[in-house]
Amino acid sequence: MVFWGIERIFNGMKGFLFLSKLVFVLNLLFVLCVVLRLVAVEWSGTIASILIIGGWMLAFPLNAVAAVWGIVALLRKEMEFQLKSIPFVNAVLLIFQLFFFLL
Repeated sequence: MVFWGIERIFNGMKGFLFLSKLVFVLNLLFVLCVVLRLVAVEWSGTIASILIIGGWMLAFPLNAVAAVWGIVALLRKEMEFQLKSIPFVNAVLLIFQLFFFLL
């Protein structure tokens, strides 16, 4: 059973653009988490929990979903490939995340 709202979001490019921007922010949190592993910094509990949840737990899975959605959109000719776009930066960071988590 598919709700009409979810179907409408996934059929259009507005949902992909929103997801790409959300994933970009989460990827920035991921990069910040990686940098902060090298530097000893004491954070409050709230900031640390936002960094851990957003950077470690949400960035990789949502980035993978956005990458698959982008590939499908490229194959359907709904979107053009551009090097200066947020989805391209997300794809590069997805490759970095794959190496970081799997190696």
